[in-house]
Amino acid sequence: MNSTRYHRLLHLPGMSTERLDRLRHVRVALVGCGTLGGIYAQNLARLGIAHLRLIDRDIVEEHNLATQILFDEEDVKGALPKVEAARLHLVKVNSECLIEAMAADLEPSNAEALLGESELIIDATDNFETRYLINDVAVKLDKPWIYTAVVGFAGLCMAVVPGKTACLRCLLEEPPPVGSLPTCETSGVWPASAQSVAAVGITEALRLLTGEMVRGDLTELDLQAGSRRTVHVPRREACPACGQRQFGWLENRAGSQATRLCGRDMVHLSPPAPIKLDLTALAQRLAASFQIQLTEYLLHLKSAEAEIYLFPDGRALVKGVTDPARARALFNRFITA
Repeated sequence: MNSTRYHRLLHLPGMSTERLDRLRHVRVALVGCGTLGGIYAQNLARLGIAHLRLIDRDIVEEHNLATQILFDEEDVKGALPKVEAARLHLVKVNSECLIEAMAADLEPSNAEALLGESELIIDATDNFETRYLINDVAVKLDKPWIYTAVVGFAGLCMAVVPGKTACLRCLLEEPPPVGSLPTCETSGVWPASAQSVAAVGITEALRLLTGEMVRGDLTELDLQAGSRRTVHVPRREACPACGQRQFGWLENRAGSQATRLCGRDMVHLSPPAPIKLDLTALAQRLAASFQIQLTEYLLHLKSAEAEIYLFPDGRALVKGVTDPARARALFNRFITA
């Protein structure tokens, strides 16, 4: 271990060379590279973990720059996938940390493969469907994970250690009804709140990765109200996931085919089965109908009627719409016709 680089960490109460050295041998999967994910990724890379797998389906856009600390204007101009833009920045932070960029939608068909090799899973997502899927995988494979959420000025964090603490479904057996809670689209997100709740999460991550047990309590923060509260969440024997070992979110292998992305007019489309697209051939075929930007990561198509970001695995982001049915119609009209 480079003692000069990590000198100030070694002065923390309870820290030791042996404890910090454990981080050189761990793998972490981070789901989401947005406002929360960027903070987590920066901290994990600077701590010097061995392997960080970044998982996100999105691209960098101009509106990200106000809240997402990993990205800059060059990433927007290049229409980079968030995971690749993040990787390029993070390798400059710590070349000893292996950063793996997975431009993918986490779904039942790939969740175990993407998350199963990691010692810790961190949730930096913006939707309950993905969180419940992470919870199923973590409980099934006995992997600790950290639930984190932020909306407006408020945030939540809870570490989950399967078999020892409550899981997400002990806390909320089913997701809240659609539209019943504020979202980043309706209430915005204050970056400092994300930084504060991620600070709780990264501290829990350090404990878990260096062999210290966590309580698994739910931490609630509200910077506008100036409040912080810790709530004990008991394990429930009747919990469908960790009590009864029923993994309905993971076993729904079909997954969602269309998802509206939080905070903007954009819909994510995923194919029913994995495919491999020839983006160069598509660019040539569609050149008469669209303004074309072809990169090594995606094909960006823009016209008066539609703006589509198309990935090699068949996923697409359809911009300028909020209705999944409309997004599918535009995709089918221009891409699959």
